Amino acid sequence: MAGMGERLWDIGRSPAQHMTVLVFGLFALLTGIVATSILAVAGGGGGTTSIVMAALILRGVGGFFVTLALFLGAYTASAEAWTTTVWRIAQLLGAVLVLIYVS
Repeated sequence: MAGMGERLWDIGRSPAQHMTVLVFGLFALLTGIVATSILAVAGGGGGTTSIVMAALILRGVGGFFVTLALFLGAYTASAEAWTTTVWRIAQLLGAVLVLIYVS
């Protein structure tokens, strides 16, 4: 029986699953940001607390999945060329920036 770490490693190896995690994270992140922006433009009403909470949850989920996709992409790269190494470092830095600014 495969553990959770082995399943995550398999997700990072398959390009289709890797892109699915990345697209889902970006979509959730964008939806949370748009919901917060619409609320700021439209003004506060009686039920804004639930909208703000849903937007924050969507931003957190999106940030988690984008970070997961970037980390998995960086750790599953297998070539030893300098361009691949630079790309891995860029993915790791991008994941750290997403963690800092989204969370």
